[in-house]
Amino acid sequence: MKYARGFTLIELLVVIAIIGLLSSIVLVNVHTAQMKARDDRRMMDLEQIRNALELYYNDNGYYPGAGATLSWDCECYSYSSDIRDDTWDIFALIMKPYIQTLPKDPLNTGCVPWGGDGCYSYAYSFVGKSISPDNPNGVIQYDLTAQLEDPNSPYRCTIKDYRFFFDNISWCPSGDATYRGRIYEASLQ
Repeated sequence: MKYARGFTLIELLVVIAIIGLLSSIVLVNVHTAQMKARDDRRMMDLEQIRNALELYYNDNGYYPGAGATLSWDCECYSYSSDIRDDTWDIFALIMKPYIQTLPKDPLNTGCVPWGGDGCYSYAYSFVGKSISPDNPNGVIQYDLTAQLEDPNSPYRCTIKDYRFFFDNISWCPSGDATYRGRIYEASLQ
């Protein structure tokens, strides 16, 4: 009698292990590509908002206020995650003549960009209509920030040393590898 030659159990397990290894490598690469794509979108979104803010400034001589009351001369923020109120929607209405749709972070989690690991939203703040538009120190008069996902991004705070516009303190300590080190500040580009 002739026996048909098939695969042994060992051969099947080796093939399954190889397929598992290859698929895990592909999944890691897909996840990394998605993370970088979201970071690219964040930077492009914030650049669009920055351009709209500059158009607003050209028409009005100052940047729009921020926070629930769109206040000036306070440390108020508008957040795309609307964690405190509907400040981003109000900000969107003010910016409507300059940007058709005010973008939100691709993940837009329910916390501020500097609120911890995984806090993905956009934040805008303008402090100082009374000291604006001609700041004697030449400091940018608003913050426009997001947290990047890629810990190796060349645009993160640990590389660029972004600073708060109202007191010139660094967003992140030198060499900070935590979430604060991944803050991206669009107003300083």
